[in-house]
Amino acid sequence: MDNRERYLVTGAGGFIGGWIAEILYLERKAKVRAGIHHWSGAARLARFPMDITPCDILDHEQIDVAMTDVSHIIHCAKGSSPDSIVMGTRNMLEAAIKHGVKRFVQISTAEVYGNPSGIVDENIKCEKTGNIYGDAKLEAERICWEYKSKGLPITIIRPSIVYGPFSKTWTVNIGFKLQSGNWGIFKENGEGICNLIYISDLVSGVLLAARSTEATNEIFNLVGPDLLTWNQYFTKFNTEMGLPELNEINPESARLRANIMEPIRTSAKYARDRFEKPIKNLAANFGLAKRLMKYLERKIKTTPRMEDVSLFSRSAVYSAQKAQELIGFKPKFNLDAGLALTIPWMEQVGLLKN
Repeated sequence: MDNRERYLVTGAGGFIGGWIAEILYLERKAKVRAGIHHWSGAARLARFPMDITPCDILDHEQIDVAMTDVSHIIHCAKGSSPDSIVMGTRNMLEAAIKHGVKRFVQISTAEVYGNPSGIVDENIKCEKTGNIYGDAKLEAERICWEYKSKGLPITIIRPSIVYGPFSKTWTVNIGFKLQSGNWGIFKENGEGICNLIYISDLVSGVLLAARSTEATNEIFNLVGPDLLTWNQYFTKFNTEMGLPELNEINPESARLRANIMEPIRTSAKYARDRFEKPIKNLAANFGLAKRLMKYLERKIKTTPRMEDVSLFSRSAVYSAQKAQELIGFKPKFNLDAGLALTIPWMEQVGLLKN
């Protein structure tokens, strides 16, 4: 009989959840059940003969089935909206109590800290700031503590900027922007601290926390070993892709472009959400319309938003000292090592221009 504990990973069709599910399977230390929202999310995981099951975090029946015989939950799923982050987390916690789960690991975000500066550790008070994603994750954390008081052992992980293979936001999208020729060095607007962590280091920290009694009812920042600015990240990433040297972007110009593009971005989203089919028909029948749409899409995707400018200038340094001391977290991948694994993956999947 296989007496290994079983881990349910929600959001396993996504970047972080997928990595956690794969590493758990390859370690063979525990059984893993990969919870996915749609079967399309199983494509990557299906390389391995692991247990893959539907687990929409808003569907009580699917949650109940997915949680059968589960000892640990690593909750990565975020749903499709801020409301689903909050309600989905409550649904998972309620089911975890019902099924007698030994540990519930909530994957939160460093964005719950808002827009801090200086050294940021887990003792900093978090308050809602109007950041939709950060506020929803903070509310989900509050609900976790409700269930801790009901006897459910909780661990909360606050990752910083996670990059590496399969990372859409901080790898694929950054690579696209750098290759567009519309990105660059943002001078003082890009001198904020990047707080990178390579995905393998994040997974290592999450599993250490899930397995450690010292992590019960604790919060941990997880961040990599480098202290780099955003400008340094963009420069190194650009160099490793073999692209021409980046141009410097004047701070006033960056803010002006961000402000100009904001109403265009909003209008484009409105049009896409309400008139997607007619727009596709127009593009299919008129070459000029298709070229203009492609041009506009490229500009929208490669022009920084105002929140990007704010992030890239943020002077906060997230501290992982607590994780290092309590659970033995030791990040192994600096940026050079992380990009040495990331760039070949981008080449393999066709994300680099020839």
